[in-house]
Amino acid sequence: MIRKQSGLTMITWMVILGFLAIQSVFALRVVPVYINYNTVKTIMNELPENSAVKGVSGKKLNNIFRKQLRMNSLYDLANDKEAFKFSKIKGGYNIALHFEERGPIFGNLEFVVTFDHQVDVITK
Repeated sequence: MIRKQSGLTMITWMVILGFLAIQSVFALRVVPVYINYNTVKTIMNELPENSAVKGVSGKKLNNIFRKQLRMNSLYDLANDKEAFKFSKIKGGYNIALHFEERGPIFGNLEFVVTFDHQVDVITK
């Protein structure tokens, strides 16, 4: 009686484990970037309800916003002058976020992600 092979061979297991290792490395590098973006997005969305922004100037609003970023340990974004654009609208300001995050995966392979978000803050 001839026995048929059942299950996976050692080579198949090595291929599967290699694939899972690559996926894990990618996730460990990219997921923190998305967590930071969600934190910034939450700060931006909560800013219009913040009582400290009522009746403030654009410069003061900028300071309040960047202080919120620093409190959440987002120092790179808090110091990045080009990531956020404050523009005057009727009764307040529009805050537009546009930033690009780059990082290594392994070797010479890198990832690039771009984020955009806008919120209107009524200060009057």
